[in-house]
Amino acid sequence: MSLLRRIAVVLALGCAVLSAPHAALHAQVSPTHVVAINPFLPLLDSFQGEFEKKLRANLSVAVSASYLGFGDGDSKRYTNADVKLRLYPAERALEGFAIAAGLGAGRQSTVPYVDCTGVNTPCRSARVSRTGPAFSMEMQYQWLLGKRQNTAVSVGGGAKRYFISETANSDITEFMPTLRLTVGYAFR
Repeated sequence: MSLLRRIAVVLALGCAVLSAPHAALHAQVSPTHVVAINPFLPLLDSFQGEFEKKLRANLSVAVSASYLGFGDGDSKRYTNADVKLRLYPAERALEGFAIAAGLGAGRQSTVPYVDCTGVNTPCRSARVSRTGPAFSMEMQYQWLLGKRQNTAVSVGGGAKRYFISETANSDITEFMPTLRLTVGYAFR
């Protein structure tokens, strides 16, 4: 074996030995869980939160819940609980671009009409609520920030389909666009 070839082999082995502890150390501190909320929705008396767990290099599972109220006195309310399977094509679960499909339950509540039939009685509003299964699709991008990658920030959007039977005098929405902006804590 020539001297040049021996030097190349020694350098290659040296690089492998020196980088192995760094790779193992990076794997040890890489987060496997994220707990996140939308920090702006509580200002609007609403909530969105999620717990995500890494399953494999390219896959995670998430459990999420949300409550959104719109209109005067929250005349329209959406309450959801979902389980999502999230695919990270770059095989860095919890970080980067992801596509998710979710199944869950959704409840829609609305005040569609005001009853003013009585002559000397005050008007009354009647709240109508419907609950049923829901299916969602979303795309997102998540960053793990900081030296230890403990801060998770994600943005994204998608759509949700409610399988709720519509009844008379109700204002049930079948499709709903979804937006995602969360900040959270990533940990092992």
